[in-house]
Amino acid sequence: LLLNSTEQKVSEEKPLLSASLPNGYRIQFVLPPACEAGKIVAAIRKPSTVSFTLDDYERLGMFDDVVIDSAVDTVIPKLEQLLKNKRIKDFLTAAVLTKKNIIISGGTSSGKTTFTNAALRSVPASERLITVEDAREVVLPDHDNRVHLLASKGGQGVADVTTQELIEACLRLRPDRIIVGELRGAEAFSFLRAINTGHPGSISTLHADTPKMAVEQMKLMVMQAGLGIPSDQIKGYILNVVDVIIQLKRIAGGKRCITEICLTKNLRKSS
Repeated sequence: LLLNSTEQKVSEEKPLLSASLPNGYRIQFVLPPACEAGKIVAAIRKPSTVSFTLDDYERLGMFDDVVIDSAVDTVIPKLEQLLKNKRIKDFLTAAVLTKKNIIISGGTSSGKTTFTNAALRSVPASERLITVEDAREVVLPDHDNRVHLLASKGGQGVADVTTQELIEACLRLRPDRIIVGELRGAEAFSFLRAINTGHPGSISTLHADTPKMAVEQMKLMVMQAGLGIPSDQIKGYILNVVDVIIQLKRIAGGKRCITEICLTKNLRKSS
């Protein structure tokens, strides 16, 4: 019935279904192999039937917590102090708990995914997490409310679905945070847009040797989307959306370690 009313087809090759129904309901379905085998991911959003006035909003206390100057971030100075005192574990925990957007940067085999899994253990278990990967590497043992979405890589696999398409689809699946296994290309813009539209505390990884180069890598990825946005505007957008860049490195003896932590507000000052 859904397929007939939306005039769409779904299959293993086309496992996404997104539509608005005649009654106003909005639906998003993700089928295997774009999600875990044996499961179907579904979101059905019912249009509101309630009409409020501004008086109702005031009576319900909807204006009580309004921040007059939202540009003032009271958390950043606390994070800076933790870094200054070399309380790295406390900094990382606080950055995750206060929903800072984090990019984990490093070379091949530097431990990016392993560190991502460790950082996600600090996310409250009550939150709904959605991962987007082309191979299942992110594990969420503490989060029952989780969804794992799987993209095809380089045209391989049965499903013809990209990381970018899954990021856009997961916006309709009501995530609290979005975890993208690795940014490689034009999907970087979709990820930045996603975390800037009500999904703070999201995390992704990319290949770069320094935090500054991580920003340059993201800039090049966004440019691959072909949107025609000037490079300086892209860089400014990245530095405003991403809060923290964590640099990992594999050193002599095979040890993986964090070599640098960058608050992007400091890069904004120098750019």
